[in-house]
Amino acid sequence: MFMSIGMIANTAAGSSATDQDARLKEACQEFEAFFWMELLKAARRSIDFSGENRSSQSNFYTDLLDQQYALLLARQDTAGLGKMLYEQLCSKETER
Repeated sequence: MFMSIGMIANTAAGSSATDQDARLKEACQEFEAFFWMELLKAARRSIDFSGENRSSQSNFYTDLLDQQYALLLARQDTAGLGKMLYEQLCSKETER
């Protein structure tokens, strides 16, 4: 789901400017998805499930659902975090 920093650095070397731009946009979107995932996990931890039987399987599928929610929210640019990060990184690149 998410690219590691090393993968981003390795794929950026030797790529054309448009490929690098596309990869940067994707990395920023994935960062926003990661942000949403952590937010959803924190929200789930705040809910009291004491009356319910929570198994490891239900936790697994809840995590998968939260991952999909996070990806959808990031693709819709709901918070605009990915876009702001992309613009910030692009402005740093043009300053060089």
